[in-house]
Amino acid sequence: MSALAYSVVNDADPTAPLLILGPSLGTHASQWAGAGYFLADDYRVVLADLPGHGAGPRIEGVTIERIAEGILEIADELGAERFSFAGISISGAVALTLALRAPERLVGVGALCTGASFGGPERWNERIENVRALGSLRPTVPETAARWFAAGFLDEDQAAGAIVLEQLAQTDPEAFIDCCRALGEYDLTGEVADISVPVLFLAGSQDEGNTPESMRALSEQVPGSEFRVIPDSAHLPIVEHPEIVAEVLAGFLARAASR
Repeated sequence: MSALAYSVVNDADPTAPLLILGPSLGTHASQWAGAGYFLADDYRVVLADLPGHGAGPRIEGVTIERIAEGILEIADELGAERFSFAGISISGAVALTLALRAPERLVGVGALCTGASFGGPERWNERIENVRALGSLRPTVPETAARWFAAGFLDEDQAAGAIVLEQLAQTDPEAFIDCCRALGEYDLTGEVADISVPVLFLAGSQDEGNTPESMRALSEQVPGSEFRVIPDSAHLPIVEHPEIVAEVLAGFLARAASR
């Protein structure tokens, strides 16, 4: 049984190609619901939670590789020898890790708003200390909102943004810290050029953390990869423009399947 909690959006056709989707740090896999709805006509869409996030139980010794193993376990449980995976932020790191560690299992991967590393342990240790001092993630919501969403998005009275921010506020601080440690240890800087699986690198035009420039540079290291930018979005384009993300991802996966 997979160590990760997950739900199947469309299980009507067990022969449909499997697509597993992973969320960003501090949120639930349901942030993919909008894009997943558009993709469910053609794919058996699965939403996978991070350890200790949403419906997911905490697991011992969280690393990006361990989360990637959990994704493979989900595919095994659903009987898929090969599948596609798309992840954003921390789950984008999972996507790249899967591409390197289990290329034979993958049709293609989408790596959204992510990087080959996330700044190393020092950066994340500082964040861990801050969360521990606060005792809750709720006080971090205003600052995070400014990073996650493009200017004006939350003013549009979009329920999706408010829901994701409330997910962050309610996330178990210790589960969040587990994943922060995993990001501090994660570093594929010297390995991404070895990826042989089709990869879509997708950036948000206003993302200050994983900028379009950094994502383009990452794409240029991976032979045959594709690169796209979602306009009027920051770190969570899957929440801001789910229909555009779904369209871009569907086109990429169709091309990947034909290779």
